[in-house]
Amino acid sequence: MEWPAAQGRVKARKLVANNIAFTVAGHEDDADLRALLRSNVTDGWIRLALAREPDAFVAAATMGRRHGYIVARDTQTREPVGMCEWSARDCYVDGKPCLLAYLGALRVAERYRHRLGVLKGGFAAVRQLLQDDRATPYALTAIASDNRTALRLLGTNLPGMPAYRPLETFSTFALRPRATLRSPWNRNTIDVEHARREDLSAIAVCLDRTYRQYQFAPLWRARDLNDPARCNGLRPDDFLIVRRGPGIAACLALWDQSEFKQTIVQGYAGQLGWLRPFANLAAPLLQTPHLPAPSELLSQVFFSHLAVEDNDIDLFRSLIRAALAEARRRGHALALVGLATRHPLAQVLTHDYCAREYRTLLHLVHWNQADELPSTTRLPHVEIAVL
Repeated sequence: MEWPAAQGRVKARKLVANNIAFTVAGHEDDADLRALLRSNVTDGWIRLALAREPDAFVAAATMGRRHGYIVARDTQTREPVGMCEWSARDCYVDGKPCLLAYLGALRVAERYRHRLGVLKGGFAAVRQLLQDDRATPYALTAIASDNRTALRLLGTNLPGMPAYRPLETFSTFALRPRATLRSPWNRNTIDVEHARREDLSAIAVCLDRTYRQYQFAPLWRARDLNDPARCNGLRPDDFLIVRRGPGIAACLALWDQSEFKQTIVQGYAGQLGWLRPFANLAAPLLQTPHLPAPSELLSQVFFSHLAVEDNDIDLFRSLIRAALAEARRRGHALALVGLATRHPLAQVLTHDYCAREYRTLLHLVHWNQADELPSTTRLPHVEIAVL
């Protein structure tokens, strides 16, 4: 998706360095982008391929109101060497709405991973071909906490590379959908119901009231929630809400993105590979998530747009319990929730719901040391469904 020069800082359409050409990707590059995404696997206790089938560009609008891919090709063979993604969406930065940049989908073909010039060229291309003057001069990104190679390489601030500033550990919790059980924690009944289209404005108010206190939390307007491109596949009745007086005190959406984004299990680290069948035998009893076989597609749903007034634990438990029951009714094998590791509600997921945890480390990526960087005292909150 190429932007006209008037939209941003587009100074050229191509950069060439060391026999590698870097360009803003178009739909003619779609097949190669999807192949790079499928063939690159994340590190960690579970190895995953994050695919975007059948069209890498379908998910673009969900990523933010600015989005673009950079694709790198060998100038002689024209084979795809690597890719990355730059997007920007409205978020709260230091309590104020801001167009926050995000850098993601960094993928390099295996035979080129030893060439530092590919990374340097990719970063230069992002800066010159995609960045928008209206967005932050820095970008947010996430690296798996146990991806030591990437953390070491990107954290050394090599010449020609941007600076990576570590911010906060962020956790993705995988939960097993289950039937609604009587709560052992709260004797009071909290009614959780499906939202209607006329509730979207009140949901936006609830999200705004909750997210304003966090760093990098997305700004969701009612028109965004009602936009079929921005919230692709998300319907009003996918939201679960708790009413309090005339307003909404808590909300959560079950966002199934399987029609345009998929997660494929490629394997497990260490002994977990051969222990997987035994872990799955015990999973129903322990209420832990099922571990899929390698090459299996995860049947997952995101618990997105999560907001709980005053981080009320009883409200949160009621909302999660109802969402897990709804996820089971819809046939999902896995539900994903993203929270900062030290978020006050995160321990509820690990202690009460036996969630499996996958940790990433949020970083700020910036090119100019003089750039004004945001405060690091606010707890960050990012929406994993749009990363």
